[in-house]
Amino acid sequence: MIVDVLQRAWQVWADFGAELDESQWQRPTRLPGWTVKDVYAHHSPFPSATLAGIRGPHPNDPLTCADAGALLADMQRPGGMSEQVAEVLRDTAAQRAADTPAAALVAEFSEVGEQAIAELREADLDRHVLYGGYAVVPAREALRIFVLEAVVHYFDMATALGREVPGPMAGAPVRTTTSLLAETPDPVALIDTATGRSPDPVFPVLR
Repeated sequence: MIVDVLQRAWQVWADFGAELDESQWQRPTRLPGWTVKDVYAHHSPFPSATLAGIRGPHPNDPLTCADAGALLADMQRPGGMSEQVAEVLRDTAAQRAADTPAAALVAEFSEVGEQAIAELREADLDRHVLYGGYAVVPAREALRIFVLEAVVHYFDMATALGREVPGPMAGAPVRTTTSLLAETPDPVALIDTATGRSPDPVFPVLR
């Protein structure tokens, strides 16, 4: 169940953040201009946003993306939303990291995250939710993207600190992420490239 996978991923974040000292928080990552704390701060609003989404009203609009792969593909198209907001996300993360004590960032996963998971277990995951003010998707598909975000950015931080990856994300979180990444490009192009039948590049599918 996707809620179980998300719970495991967020617990990894809670445990990881609780272990870091100040020098580790400030370590640069493989994302140019992003420290470990910047990356952590970028992902830390997800539990609160999830809780707000559970408790908030359902959008009345019909689905605009039925699955997470289609949503990611649309966001990643040239000139799409991901490209448009990249600098804003970086600046927002840096400001949040500067303004927020590390303990408060960790509490998003150790406390708010646990409450969100508990309420997700009682929620209708087929309900429509507004994803980032951008698209209306089924709740369970939004959660798949949350897992992907948790895994990819954990790798960013773990690599910066010389920790093994996938480490505690091995198993269901990595499988969920791999599956979603495989659903994002055109399926024929992916199959032909992966089997050596086409020289046309498919990756990266996220930037």
